[in-house]
Amino acid sequence: MNEVTVAFSSQAVLGESPVWSPSIARLLWVDTLGASLNIFDPITGQNVAHAMPSPLGFVAETPAGQWIIGTACHVERVSRSGERHRIATVPHDQEGYRFNDASLDPSGRLWVGLMNEELKEGSGYLYRLDPDGAWHTVDSGFTLINGIDWSRDRSTLYVTDSRQGVIYAYDHDPLSGEVKNRRSLILISPNKGKPDGLTVDREGFLLSVLFDGAAIARISPEGYIASTIALPVPRPTSCAFDATGQHLFVTSARLGLSKSELKRAPASGALLRVDYQRILERQSQLSSATLMKQGNCPLPEVPD
Repeated sequence: MNEVTVAFSSQAVLGESPVWSPSIARLLWVDTLGASLNIFDPITGQNVAHAMPSPLGFVAETPAGQWIIGTACHVERVSRSGERHRIATVPHDQEGYRFNDASLDPSGRLWVGLMNEELKEGSGYLYRLDPDGAWHTVDSGFTLINGIDWSRDRSTLYVTDSRQGVIYAYDHDPLSGEVKNRRSLILISPNKGKPDGLTVDREGFLLSVLFDGAAIARISPEGYIASTIALPVPRPTSCAFDATGQHLFVTSARLGLSKSELKRAPASGALLRVDYQRILERQSQLSSATLMKQGNCPLPEVPD
């Protein structure tokens, strides 16, 4: 069995925002520019798509099992059949801005990024929408905000600025939702790709999907790349685990790729499935074998 396979052969323009739905045991994801909300069943391999307004920035599931989406600068509740009801509009709602990525914490607070579609430097915001409907401007100065998640103990918030190639870390109070002390966790070189969506694995490592890098970087909490996972698409966008944590689903994009590039990478736009635990086991075995080999090397002679 291959470690990376095509779960669903979609041709998404900009696949994004995968999230596992515990309430229906399916994967939710969006095609931002293709304007669809997708529900994928990993058992049957079937994908149901609901047409939505474009752009569609994110989908998330609340602790109560409700689905919410971001359309332009609005947060909407969406039913299982695709019917929508607007519940909030971001404070900085203005022409040329839209939601881009989001994540819900266990308390039901929505953490969401707002971006300028022309990618004006420093024009983006990070917001928190509390269950009582109150908006909070958490931070600003981003260019292309992406990849929002927390450390395992929720004491650290991670936020990505793709255009700057930076993943930031903040001190986070999981009770109040307050953050402070923003610092750069890692700056990823442009030749490795642009850090896009991310999730945190069971060991606390950040999995940052590298757009234009055809890979996922596994980053330690200390901010170094421990390993990478190669992908068969040049523009992967985001990732999410299934309920078991065994498999990682990865969205991807066809956006901006030439005919020749698509011919070389026909899976572009597809939903991928990564056998994550198997990859970790293989990488661990390779590391052990390397250490054993190094340990068997003769010691250099030391002059008297």
